Amino acid sequence: MNTERVFPKLSPWGPGFERELVDEFIEFINTDLDIKAYATHDEAFEALTKGKADIMLATGYNPDLKATTTPLLTGPVYEKDPAAMLHHIRRFELRTPFELCDQEVFVPAHSGLVKTFTNLSEQLDCLPTMISGSDAVHLEPLLQYNNNKTMRFHLVESGTFKPIRPFLHKLRITDYFGDELEYRWYLRKDVHGLGQKSEDYWHLVTTNGTIEDLQEKYFGFIPDETDFYDLYSLRKDIREKLPRYRKYILKAAKKYNIDPLLLTAVMYQESRFDPLARSKTGVRGLMQLTNDTAQLLGLTSRLDPKQAINGGARYLRFIWDKLESRDVDGWDRWLFTLAAYNQGLGHVYDAIDIAKYTSRHPGTWRSLKQVFPLLTRTKYHSKTKHGYTRGYEAVDYVDSIRYYYYIMNGLAILPGLESDYLAPLATAR
Repeated sequence: MNTERVFPKLSPWGPGFERELVDEFIEFINTDLDIKAYATHDEAFEALTKGKADIMLATGYNPDLKATTTPLLTGPVYEKDPAAMLHHIRRFELRTPFELCDQEVFVPAHSGLVKTFTNLSEQLDCLPTMISGSDAVHLEPLLQYNNNKTMRFHLVESGTFKPIRPFLHKLRITDYFGDELEYRWYLRKDVHGLGQKSEDYWHLVTTNGTIEDLQEKYFGFIPDETDFYDLYSLRKDIREKLPRYRKYILKAAKKYNIDPLLLTAVMYQESRFDPLARSKTGVRGLMQLTNDTAQLLGLTSRLDPKQAINGGARYLRFIWDKLESRDVDGWDRWLFTLAAYNQGLGHVYDAIDIAKYTSRHPGTWRSLKQVFPLLTRTKYHSKTKHGYTRGYEAVDYVDSIRYYYYIMNGLAILPGLESDYLAPLATAR
C-alpha cells in the first residue's frame, strides 16, 4: 500500500519501515526485488492469490484465508494497532459512542476498519452511516479532511496514522475502537523454499533487535500526544525568524557537510532561533555554545548569528569525526553526535562502554537511549571515566531534535507557507 510507512514522503530516515524489512529479506535470501503498490488491500490480496505476487505486506489487513483455494502462509505478527476515531476540532469531539448515532463516519475501504465499524454499529441502538473512500490511511485525503470541517468523524488505523498525525493540526483522536489490527506478511505456499526462508528471516529479525531498531528509527521520537501549540510556535518561528539566518545555515551546512534541516533543528531546539538566548548554565546564542567551546572554535562572540551557526556546525562535525573510531554508522552516528553536543563526547564514550557492559549493541541509538539514563546512577557512572551525567536529558534532547527535524522535512514538502522557507534548505542537502 502506498502509505507513509511503506513509501515515505515526509520521513528523512530512509526508504520506510516496511520497505526496509523487505529489503533486508531480499538481501537475506539473495534474490532480486520487484515491488508493486496496489490501490487497495483487496487488489493486492487478489494479485497474491492469482500468482501475480509472491509476498503481500498487510498493514492491518487480515483476510479470510478459508475463502481462497490458493495455499498461503502467514508470517508472524510484528505489530498491532487499534482503529482510531478522528474528529475535526471545528466540530464536537466524541463524548460517548452513542453520539455516532445518525452521524456520517468516513471509513476507508480497508477490511479491518470496515469490520471494526460494522462491529461498533451492531453495538449501538441506532446505526451511523458509513461513507467509504480509498483503501488506506493516505496523507492526501486526510489533508483535505483537515481543511474541511463538514465531516465530523473519520476512522483510521492508528499505526499508519501516527507518522502523519503531527501534520494534521485540526484532527484529533477522540477514541479507539475494536480489536487491534495486525501487521504481517502473507506468502504463497507453492513457491519453493519461500516459506522456510521467510521463517528463518523472521526468527533472525525478531531475536537480533532489527524490528526494535527500525521501530525506534522511524517512530521512536514521535510523542504519544501531539503538542499542537508547540508545533504552531515552530511554524510561526519558521516564517518569522528563520529567514534571518538561512544564508548562514546554508553556508555552514555546505562547509561542514551537514544536512541544513538537521542543523536548523538543532538551532531551534537550542534557542528557538533567539540569538540572545541564555541558559541557566551560561551557554549562549543560537547554538547555545559554552564559553570554552567558543574559545576552542575561535569565536569572538557567541551572540553573533553568523559565528554561532558556523561554530555550532563545526563542533557537530568535530564530534562526528571523533566517533569514527567507535564503529557507529549512518543515522545512529548522527544521534550519538547530538547526544555528545548536549552532554559531552566523554559521556557518550562512557555510555558506549556501559552498553557493552550490559550486553547491548554499542552502535545503535536504541541501545544508547536505554543506557544513557543509567549514568545518573552510582552503580554505573562509578565505573566510567567521566562519571555522572544527566542521561535522561540527553535522550529527551536528541529525540526532540529528531522530532523537529522530521517536522521540518515534512513541512518543506507539504503545501503551505513554511515550505517557502524550508524547501531551499531541503534541496541544498
